[in-house]
Amino acid sequence: MFFNVNDQFSYAEVYGMKDHQPQLIDPHLIFRTRTIGFDNIYRNILGEVFVPYQEQSFCRYLKIKFPDFDDFLVTAVIYPSVTKTPLRSGQQVVYECR
Repeated sequence: MFFNVNDQFSYAEVYGMKDHQPQLIDPHLIFRTRTIGFDNIYRNILGEVFVPYQEQSFCRYLKIKFPDFDDFLVTAVIYPSVTKTPLRSGQQVVYECR
């Protein structure tokens, strides 16, 4: 198996909004998975929420799973160059669930 690995790395973070204050939600609480030899969260299972056609169903799922929050933010944490500037990262909102 061969992979094309580029220098950019990104992962998703999900924030629950309560009274206009964001709270990071642990991805292990979003997708409860049993760890058998590997952890799906660390294998970037949350990367699937970036796919545009997943937005509506993921928002619906979050509202059912976490009813205490008013809204949700799905953000991307982006490392533009892991080898050249490993400590430099940025974050942007990919979409909001209202």
